[in-house]
Amino acid sequence: MRKLLVSVAVLGLVGGCSDTGADHDGDGKITAEEVAKEMNQVTLEPGEWENTVEIVDVEIEGLPEGVPAGIMDRMKGQTTTTKSCITKEEAENPGAQFFAAQEKTNCEVKKFDMSGGAVSSEMSCSNMGGTPGEMTMEMDGQYGPSSYDMTMNMVGGGGGMKMNISARSNGKRIGSCPTG
Repeated sequence: MRKLLVSVAVLGLVGGCSDTGADHDGDGKITAEEVAKEMNQVTLEPGEWENTVEIVDVEIEGLPEGVPAGIMDRMKGQTTTTKSCITKEEAENPGAQFFAAQEKTNCEVKKFDMSGGAVSSEMSCSNMGGTPGEMTMEMDGQYGPSSYDMTMNMVGGGGGMKMNISARSNGKRIGSCPTG
């Protein structure tokens, strides 16, 4: 459940309608608080959600010795589907999970703009998981209270590696959360 909310938040799948984006104070810097405030304007449907991520393209330069040949080709087209439940309370306050996750990362939100059911966002992260390097993630797509469809592009690297990964993510509410 927490994983879905963080994923939804990071992907910008939930948020209010704003023509100016999340930079509410206009200082050119988007804080986690500003993103959370924007996200808390959402009408998100609680229940069980099915989320699918497909790797569309992978380019990695500088792979370490011993990495199997053709690994990038095997990654292309890989699809992962998960199910998660969002409670009524979590649906009413989705920004809280984003804020909590943002405090634990070395990421800066560069752009977070949602209006008319469209979303466009960009994050820049450094030293993720204690590994030296930089990563920029851009996400664009459509969202609603019961579904989303996004494209993502991640560019960066570290330790002599450079990578560019494109993915597609979509999700939908599929019903009530299972009992028990």
